[in-house]
Amino acid sequence: MDTLKPERTTLEEIKKILIKHCSDIDRDLVIWKAQKDKNANCYFFALAGTPPKGYGIYSFSSGKRFLCLYDINGKRFKNYHLESGINFD
Repeated sequence: MDTLKPERTTLEEIKKILIKHCSDIDRDLVIWKAQKDKNANCYFFALAGTPPKGYGIYSFSSGKRFLCLYDINGKRFKNYHLESGINFD
């Protein structure tokens, strides 16, 4: 079982879960934010590598915050509803 809490999480916790499930090697967590639209509330995460060794999508709107994590083959292995979101500090 992973350590992600349903109310709020951190980037370090997301990285640990992706490494545990997808890589077993400590890799950098790369973060992208959709910037074409200022109202776009979506972040993409990936473990560094070619191709990326696991990734996630975090989206939020209207008080709903979802984090989905995927393996290297694109199969979703975790889906979270985070009441307070992600701490980006």
